Amino acid sequence: MNKKLAIMKNLNIISKSVLAFVLTILFASNAAIAQVPNDSIVADFNEFVRLLEETHPDPYTNYGGKPFFRKAAMEMRSALIQDSVTNADELAERCLEFLAPLRDQHTFVNIGYGKLMSAKKPFIIFNVMNDNIIYVEALTAGYEEFLGNTLLQIEGMPVQEVINGLANHYAAENNIGRALNLCGERGLMVDLSKVIPNLQEDSVSYLLEQPTGEQVTLTLPCLPLPQIMSAQLSRLPHTAIFPEENLAFNLVGDDKNTMYLRSTTIMARDCIEYMRDNGWDYQDYLKQMYWGKNMPSNLDDAIAQLPSFSEEFDKMLLDMKKNKSKNLIIDLRGNGGGFTHITIPTLYQMWGDEFIKKSTSFKTEGYTMISPLLLKKFNTTLEQYDAEHNANYVMGDYNINEEGRTIDKVTDEIRNEFVSNCMSSVKDKLMAQNGKPVYTPEHVYVLTDPGTFSAAFHYAFFLSKMGATIVGVTSSQAPNTYMEQTPFELPRTKLQGSISNTLQLYLPVDDPRAKDFTPDLMPTYEDYKRYNFDDNTIPMYLMDIIEKKK
Repeated sequence: MNKKLAIMKNLNIISKSVLAFVLTILFASNAAIAQVPNDSIVADFNEFVRLLEETHPDPYTNYGGKPFFRKAAMEMRSALIQDSVTNADELAERCLEFLAPLRDQHTFVNIGYGKLMSAKKPFIIFNVMNDNIIYVEALTAGYEEFLGNTLLQIEGMPVQEVINGLANHYAAENNIGRALNLCGERGLMVDLSKVIPNLQEDSVSYLLEQPTGEQVTLTLPCLPLPQIMSAQLSRLPHTAIFPEENLAFNLVGDDKNTMYLRSTTIMARDCIEYMRDNGWDYQDYLKQMYWGKNMPSNLDDAIAQLPSFSEEFDKMLLDMKKNKSKNLIIDLRGNGGGFTHITIPTLYQMWGDEFIKKSTSFKTEGYTMISPLLLKKFNTTLEQYDAEHNANYVMGDYNINEEGRTIDKVTDEIRNEFVSNCMSSVKDKLMAQNGKPVYTPEHVYVLTDPGTFSAAFHYAFFLSKMGATIVGVTSSQAPNTYMEQTPFELPRTKLQGSISNTLQLYLPVDDPRAKDFTPDLMPTYEDYKRYNFDDNTIPMYLMDIIEKKK
């Protein structure tokens, strides 16, 4: 690939971004050893710090500089020795606490099942809307009257103080990310005793405000996590009028003027084929895509039966063209990410050469640290990496992707090179476009929420750059942040995790949206009340706006 081509340099910033789960610690793969000698715990922490400094593009700045990063590491090491820590799960928690100042959700250590299964929690799940308003989304059956209530206090502590306290123990990239530490399934995993003094072991009390404005106290019993997982749950209403399966699409509205596409993950056949063809270890990702389904034993058959992101998008656009539909809604709520590059063909499918031209002015930058873990992830050597990038890197250098020359006219050579480098299972269809869109919707809307993360956020960002309207709640992903996952395993405790390898700068550092990429249209608390706090408040809110425009 010609690395001097501006469009590809801009897109290569996130070309190998791997799936980032919001619920990483919930589905941790570690089978942590019950007891490990303290010197092994300390040795593995030292190894973790070494890998962090060797792999992360900038582990120092958010600590205040290298001296303060090293000071934090020394203090944590001393605490591990002083507290005689001998449990791998406890080491994982201490590492997460050590990482909190980094404000990087792509860098983490997985917690094993042991401690999670023994913990007792109240069975209540919160969600967050704009203005950091936290409300009850689900809770133990029998307490339905509290659904939709907003959270004011936990055990007498104002909710914002709880959020601020949790930020000292669990990483978050922006304001909505800090609130998210208390919400969703992640909220079931956090240890409130870290921030709430004298927290009761058997019950937790919440001060809530009902939609009427009346304040009420709710006290819930604490249950072991296995009991919670099997208990009945009451949830807010869910109006099922929109597609829900990944890559499912359908015309909505009485006049068939609006197409609705649901994307629950940025993973598809396209990226699995790419991983297989480039010698990456792809089997875990393939298994994830068959979660809850029977996967064919033959791996090639299993891959072939997966949908292609760009192929399904092509079908959808042709359906829109047939019905002359003006509006496209792309629902990325709760989409934790995947491979950003499989979304790039869809932008070409909608805008053709116009996308290739315009993308050169996105002004995105990426600084990828060259490290042994990075090369291991890509199953390559430094010599092979240098040859691929026409460079002469040494360990510790940065592969810098930044804006290159602009493109005034897309030539056949530029277009063919762009399509050839697309991560798509249907490049023949892209090539056949010859620079023309398959179909260009008059209006594109993108639905986001705090769970729109990593590659899903990238997709929303690029769509916004092409003129799409972002609708919903701010993503917990910051535009200017650390990116990509680089897996590691500690040798003694066998703890696993990931370290970011790229510094991503999508907006000027002084841009007010550089950390909190606020949507263009944001439903208010009154809007949520109007839709009875329905799980589909955001798309229902948007559909009413579209209807009013007619």
